[in-house]
Amino acid sequence: MLYTFSFSPINFKLGIFFSLFIFFYILLSCEKKQAIILSYIYGISIFTSGVSWIYTSIYYYGGGNLGISLLMTVSLIIFLSLFIAPLGMILNKNYKDKSFVTLLIIPSVWVSLELLRSIIFGGFPWLIAGYSQEGTIFNMIYPITGSYFVSFLICIVSISIALFFKSKLCKSNFKNIFILIIFFNLLYFYNPIWSIDKKDPLKISILQPNINPGIKYDDTQIDFIKKKYLSLISRNITNKTIILPETAIPLIYERDKNFYKSMLESEDTNIITGIFHYQASQNKIYNSMLVLNKDEQFYDKRHLVPFGEYTPFKIFFSHIAEKLNIPMSNLSHGKLDQKPFLINNITIHPLICYEIAYSSLINMTNDYSIIINISNDSWFGNTLAPHQHLQIAQVRALETAHPIIRAANTGISAIIDKNGLIVKDIGMDTEGLISDKVYPSKGISPYMYFGDYPVLMLIFSIMLFYWKYYRKYE
Repeated sequence: MLYTFSFSPINFKLGIFFSLFIFFYILLSCEKKQAIILSYIYGISIFTSGVSWIYTSIYYYGGGNLGISLLMTVSLIIFLSLFIAPLGMILNKNYKDKSFVTLLIIPSVWVSLELLRSIIFGGFPWLIAGYSQEGTIFNMIYPITGSYFVSFLICIVSISIALFFKSKLCKSNFKNIFILIIFFNLLYFYNPIWSIDKKDPLKISILQPNINPGIKYDDTQIDFIKKKYLSLISRNITNKTIILPETAIPLIYERDKNFYKSMLESEDTNIITGIFHYQASQNKIYNSMLVLNKDEQFYDKRHLVPFGEYTPFKIFFSHIAEKLNIPMSNLSHGKLDQKPFLINNITIHPLICYEIAYSSLINMTNDYSIIINISNDSWFGNTLAPHQHLQIAQVRALETAHPIIRAANTGISAIIDKNGLIVKDIGMDTEGLISDKVYPSKGISPYMYFGDYPVLMLIFSIMLFYWKYYRKYE
């Protein structure tokens, strides 16, 4: 539980250090087989407490089948926990700290498993250790090496304390840890600036309609939903860029263009909204973001949610998908090489819902830009999920050194500055409007330039050296 408590909304930042310290300390007393089992149990505890909100979306909004909802939730937790279990193969009573390499092998294995979990079968980059430390001294690390390196540092601290209390920390590593502390203190006081802000802000209004998904996909409620948006827009007095959440109106855009055009108050108004976009030439439907002014610009979601938006491995799971009966769950993937939007000479990097968890989807350019993330977290109810989702967006703002605008159906909508701070927000299950100025940023942080490659090279090198070192002293 301490691990999960370190994330939003509880934000007990030290919790993850205590959790990993206790976990590592116990493993150091276990035989290898026992350590693997305990590692797996530790994973079960993390994901049961941290992502069991999956059940809410499957049961309440996926057909109400209790058996399938429990089966899918438990299966996901069991699967995700497999990415913790291998740690016990290395960290057990046979582990000996002999050098800096042997100390760093534990963080390397942890991060490699996090990376693997974020990629395999589409990935699930949730509860990544590094996400927990936004708003702390680690803020200076995110734009340089990203959240996975923050995970690496968290593990270094935790394993070092565990080894110290076990009297297994070798003398040379006292010196190495001391040098690391000095280095990061110097980096903290240096505090480099990775982006500059545009003098002229983009004046925006974010609409949060707070529409229950049970109503949203009821055809008889479409007029009610439209009136709610028009009512919110009427409260926007001056701002010309209006942002609506993901799939604002649950109809194909091409069949309902007149409604969207009715929201354009003048030629210089920009409507940014989530839509279902139909491409007749391909006979495909996309979960898309639309920029509507005198022209139309489309972005089609690239990273779809399994079972919610498409059915993976249809040969095996088509029957489950039919039982779930989730609306518009047979969507197509957008092209990987889509261009960002351009509004008033400002580049807009679009991300829809779950895509905010993937920094690789942001193709940052050296011009003034903003990231816009639209979402519909109503599927998860008032659980941990919307808070965790917002925290991931805060980490993305830190990594990119760019502001993020987030529009969500039932919350949490927010303006996040380039330092990861929430400037304004609308809480869960609340109808509201945010009107404010957002200053686009220009600059490419080291992390956005190099991505996760430096971390991959680091952990691969450590594992290579460890293998040679371990074989030598076995």
